[in-house]
Amino acid sequence: MKAATIFLLYLACIYGASIPPKPCPLEKNCGKVDESSAVCGLDEEVGCIRKYPSKCHMDIAACHEGKNFTDYSEVYCSMEPYFCEKSYERWTILFGHEDE
Repeated sequence: MKAATIFLLYLACIYGASIPPKPCPLEKNCGKVDESSAVCGLDEEVGCIRKYPSKCHMDIAACHEGKNFTDYSEVYCSMEPYFCEKSYERWTILFGHEDE
C-alpha cells in the first residue's frame, strides 16, 4: 500500500510539473476601448509606467508576464517621461506618436 502511494506521489511530481498553466484571457474579450478607457500601471520590477488601452488589457498583459499590477491609475497616463521605453527608445515621446 505504501509503495503504491509513493509511486502515485512520484508520478504526480513528475507529471504535475508539466501541467500547462491556465490560459490568459483574449484581448477581444475586452470590448471597445478609446483614449478615455486607458489605464497606466507602475511596473515595480523595472521602475517605469506601462500604458494599456483598458484595465482589461492591463490584466491580460499581467497574466502573460506573470505579474500583478496593483498600483495603477489613469493619472499615471499623464506621466509620459516615466513610461517604459520601447525597443526604439524614446521615439514616441520625442515625436508624439502613440502606439497603435
